[in-house]
Amino acid sequence: MRGIHVSDSDIEFFFDPVCPFCWVTSEWVRNVEQVRPLTVTWRPLSLRLLNEPIGYEGKPERYPDAHQRGLEMLRVVAAVRDARGPEVPGDLYRALGGSVWNTPSSNGQTFEGILAETAQPRDLGAILVEAGFPSQFAAAADDDDSLDEQLRAETQEAVDRAGGDVGTPILSFDPPDGPAFFGPVIDKAPDGEDAGKLWDAITTLARWSGFAELKRGLRSFPVTELSAKLAGQDTRVG
Repeated sequence: MRGIHVSDSDIEFFFDPVCPFCWVTSEWVRNVEQVRPLTVTWRPLSLRLLNEPIGYEGKPERYPDAHQRGLEMLRVVAAVRDARGPEVPGDLYRALGGSVWNTPSSNGQTFEGILAETAQPRDLGAILVEAGFPSQFAAAADDDDSLDEQLRAETQEAVDRAGGDVGTPILSFDPPDGPAFFGPVIDKAPDGEDAGKLWDAITTLARWSGFAELKRGLRSFPVTELSAKLAGQDTRVG
């Protein structure tokens, strides 16, 4: 198995490009980098592989397809990282996630419509070229699962750090031995000093001895171009 890249960064941010809440949190973290002394290493966490043991019974019809698109993108991330080093996943996530969430919706009046669009295949070669990488890496997305062992191990590593029963994003502080948690789940990314204030609050909780959870089931649908028609509406989407 290829080596897992553990960093000396302040945090490791585990992502799947097809998760809208993860995308908004990532935009916030990028804004935090502008106002706080913060170094981030971006690492893949596959929702498709995470759900492998439990399946998709009771989930909307296109969930498996959407998560499969995420796995395909993360295979590309892993292949480029193996070839170019651990610094590249952040740029790739920005490009791949942006191809999903920064695209206006044609039928995104409902969650199912957004999910259907998320489940559509994309021209990964063109996305790679636009991000400054060779298009040949797009071949890693194919059904060849040679990279899945690495991605499965990395997904499990993130889950183990946070203690289980989590999704994306996972923020891992002072990796690999510091605190880690799922979230924060937010509907839009604050910027400027507001981004910094939220970061200060989150890091205070994360490093508070014994702190485990602060959660509510009701959330606002995230603000992205794809989900603009649903943004701000209450949802209990898992």
